[in-house]
Amino acid sequence: MFMSLHSRMSSIPHVDPEFKFVNIDEHTGGSKSDNMLTARDCSPATSCPSPDGFLSYQTSPASNAFMLAAFAALIPINIVTGVRYKTPLYAVLATLGLLLEVVGHAGKILLRSDPASEGRFLLYMIGTLWGPTFISAAVYLVLPHVMVIYGEQFSLIHEPIYCNIVFLALDIFTLAFQSIGIALSATSDTELERHQGLNILLTGLALQLTSLALFLCGYWYFRLKLSHRRFILDPTFSMVYLSSYFKKFLLCVQAASVLLLVRVAIRLAAFTGGLASGLVQSQIVSLVFDDTLVLVAAIILSVAPVGRAFGSSWAETAPLTLASDVSDLPLRNWRPSTSQHRKRAISHPFPASPMITRPSPRPYHSIYSQLPPPLASPQDKPVYQRAPYEITPVQVVPYVPSEAESPPLSGSMPADTPRRTPREAQKLVDPDALWG
Repeated sequence: MFMSLHSRMSSIPHVDPEFKFVNIDEHTGGSKSDNMLTARDCSPATSCPSPDGFLSYQTSPASNAFMLAAFAALIPINIVTGVRYKTPLYAVLATLGLLLEVVGHAGKILLRSDPASEGRFLLYMIGTLWGPTFISAAVYLVLPHVMVIYGEQFSLIHEPIYCNIVFLALDIFTLAFQSIGIALSATSDTELERHQGLNILLTGLALQLTSLALFLCGYWYFRLKLSHRRFILDPTFSMVYLSSYFKKFLLCVQAASVLLLVRVAIRLAAFTGGLASGLVQSQIVSLVFDDTLVLVAAIILSVAPVGRAFGSSWAETAPLTLASDVSDLPLRNWRPSTSQHRKRAISHPFPASPMITRPSPRPYHSIYSQLPPPLASPQDKPVYQRAPYEITPVQVVPYVPSEAESPPLSGSMPADTPRRTPREAQKLVDPDALWG
């Protein structure tokens, strides 16, 4: 028995204690341990744009910590102003954008210790891509309110809520394309998938650039349209749009929008060359033209809150409030189109009040138009005929001096010339002398 057991144990091959069982993946030809490694970290052979990892430079902990703290400090300001001035949707969008910027810079700080980590790189990219998009979405809410506050006849579209729907659709597609594009660009193993992901990312950035340009062009066209027709402004919210703070707020919105537009344009140009391009791998470009521009725009919008500029009129000019407004009359609440408003505004700037019609007197020119042509004597001397009594009750007869009393041509009448009334002067005129 012992002999048979010994023979069986001797037939078992010798196993090396340092031997490891490795399962070979049939599709990739590599081991599962290698696939697990590539799921966490990149390598120069797969998706790393540089030999060191995703970034060719060591991120500055001081500058990124400052950016993180600055964005985090703006969060409570937006929350307080949103609650105080009752602008919840604007405050939520702005706060989400600031939170995403904080997350993005935290991921960038973590990349310093592990530049090849795909998770940390995605955290950095998603945060810095989504943050400005949410901040821009908060800015887009201002345009419908501005169009309504001056008067609904100045609205660029029939219903201001359509403006919010258009920008919301652009933001949703922007977030979707940016997320899918950066995920494929950072985690794909093949060059074709990375190229497709880069094209999707560029599409998302182009959509964001288009939405910002559309907002600015729409606002500037509205201001141009408004500047030519100030005489028919709606006086309902005149205390708002005539205030100096409201005008400063509109300048702040324009400045923040331009900064975000420049930032998106620079990032679009940077990612055109791929993740390994010089602009993407430049720390100065990332710090100055990406982080700083977004931070300045966020500071401008936080210092000049929208609720302080609009006050209680923010809720009254909301597109949803206007859409649900129902007239007290049993008739349909019909709102004329923009062209009808324009025609009515040009022909009747103010509503006509009921007036009592009275017969107007005869015009002055209609009386004089009935006068006969002037007469002339046979010696072509002018004849001064009396005007009708209905024109003037005062008879004015010109003074015709005699030959003996005619004044000198070069001077005025002598001082000792007696002054006569018109009736006395009439007696001095010989009617027969005119026809003699």
